[in-house]
Amino acid sequence: MSTRQFGFHDLMQQIAAGSESAVEDLIAQYGSQLCRAVRRRLNSRLRPKFDTSDFVQAVWASFFCGRDQWSRFQHSGDFVAFLTTMARNKVVDESRQRLQTQKRDVTREQAIFSDASQEIPLPGREPAPSQIAIRNEQWQRMLEGMPSQYRQILELRVAGETHEEIARLLGISDRTVRRVLSKLQVRVGVGQ
Repeated sequence: MSTRQFGFHDLMQQIAAGSESAVEDLIAQYGSQLCRAVRRRLNSRLRPKFDTSDFVQAVWASFFCGRDQWSRFQHSGDFVAFLTTMARNKVVDESRQRLQTQKRDVTREQAIFSDASQEIPLPGREPAPSQIAIRNEQWQRMLEGMPSQYRQILELRVAGETHEEIARLLGISDRTVRRVLSKLQVRVGVGQ
């Protein structure tokens, strides 16, 4: 049986008793009014950052956490006024934080590309020159003291050659290439 046929007072009593269907009915009956209250207050500059449902959920969460307030609503008009005020307060608080404080001020945000003629270079995925220099230095240190054949195998593998191609180029067996690469992998973490 739907709780909609009961009055507002009965609905609130059922919610206080823990009825999930009564909660669903309450949200269904008053959710659209709450959405309108949020939309009326939500600043256009905040709309890209927040959805109406963000505030609606925050209002419902605050309402359901404040059980001690439930008994004060004598009729649905009081309840709607309460929800509307709570929605307004939540939107105003967020607006103050996002529009009136320097730290989170959305009006200070700038698009990366304001127009096509003023493109700002974005950092690429390429390594920085210092990273390349460090990598080259590590590579040289790794190759020092390594037998000539090991060095050749490793250089060819890093160049993208397969085990079979390395074996053919160096005139050794495929098994030798795999064994050397396994030793190097254990020693320095180089993948095969």
